Parts: sequence; structure tokens; C-alpha cells
Amino acid sequence: MTQKYFLLFTITVLWAHDSKEDSSKWKIYLRGGIVSMDDNNLGGATYSRLKRTTGHTFQDVRFFGHIFKEDQDIRVRYKFSEISMNLPQFYNFTTVSFQRNSLVNVDLRYHYNQGLGLFLSNTDSGNMTAEMGIAYDMSDYLEDTRKTSYLKTAFSYDQNTQNISTKLELEHFHQISDIVNENNLSRFQILGELHWSFYKNLKLIGGIYQELPGDKSYNDKQALLYLTLAFNKPLKWHH
Repeated sequence: MTQKYFLLFTITVLWAHDSKEDSSKWKIYLRGGIVSMDDNNLGGATYSRLKRTTGHTFQDVRFFGHIFKEDQDIRVRYKFSEISMNLPQFYNFTTVSFQRNSLVNVDLRYHYNQGLGLFLSNTDSGNMTAEMGIAYDMSDYLEDTRKTSYLKTAFSYDQNTQNISTKLELEHFHQISDIVNENNLSRFQILGELHWSFYKNLKLIGGIYQELPGDKSYNDKQALLYLTLAFNKPLKWHH
């Protein structure tokens, strides 16, 4: 609990300023393709994203869907982050998500986290960030109101060239609340993608995603490999 109050106090100090009006930019992303969990299990891959940015804020809503005949990995995520006016290498963030992933026996999970991020590098050709914060989730929350708390650490890396770009996202959630019935809910999430821009707003994207439960060893049969055709376009919306 002390960690949580210290984190909130730090955020309050760093962002104690009058908000600055910035013109906003909107962009939409759409994908569709195939996903494979192993050699004999093919499914459909879908993704959509709506992003809004200003000079100091970032917001986006994402939908991920990997649908197989008998299993699903479906995630809806909203994230808001704001760059500190006093220390522009830092930003705060808040994330809310819902997930159903029958591949790792998650029927329905509500998840929330917030904390501080640091730009390790931030250039026109890409960026590298590190994050730390407090998180909690409620699995099968329609049946159970018990919350599980975590310490979240994350790392992301994006690199862009004229036609090729790469993305890597690593997130670790270390359970800090009591473990019930020896059920460790800590987990490690990996996302890696390779993008090929071959025509105007069109890309071909190959990627891998896997969630590794904290009490299990690596299992390559649960890794999701996908290949999608992607479209993105700026939107002429104004506030």
C-alpha cells in the first residue's frame, strides 16, 4: 500500500501544472489475416485501433481478436498517457483492459494499471520506453469480487525505416497480494512484430504473441503466430 501512495504522490508532483491546449491528431488502424497456434490449428486474426495524440498526451483504444474453432484470445484495451511538462523524459499512464483467453484458461479478466514511464530514447525513427506501476485485476469478476494486485514492469522498443519497422513489447506482472490456494497469477506477456510497408497506407505484418503464466514453463504450442494485412489512415477530426 505504501508503494501505491508513493507512486501517486510522485505523479501529482511531476504533473502539477496547468494543462496546455494542443491540437489533436487522430488515426485509425485496421488489420485482418490468419493466426496459428500450432501446425494443426489455424484461425482468424483481427485488430483495430483508434489513436488520438496531442503535443503532450496520448490515448488509444485497441481491439485484438484471435479466433480458433474451439479457443479465443480476445482483448479490448484503453490507454492514456501524459508527458510531464517539467521533466519531458517522463510520462504517466493509465491502462484499462478486458480479456478472454481460453488458451491460458482465462474466462474473463478485468485489468487496471497505472504508473510512470521513462523515454529511454525518443527520435523520429523510433523510441524505447520503460514503465513501472501498480496493477490489479479481477478474473471472472462477474462471479468473484476478489482483486489480485501486482507490480507491473514493462519495456517497449519501436524502430522505423522507410519500408520496414519492428516492434517489441514486454510486460511482467508480479503478484504482490496473497497467493490463494498456491495459485500464482504472476505472468509475462510478449509481443513482437515485423512491418513491411509495401504500398501507401498498406502494410504486411507478421507477429508473435504469448502470455506465460508465472507458475509454468515456456510452451511454444501456446504461442500465437499471425500474418495480417494492415491499413492505417489519419482522420481529419478536430476538437
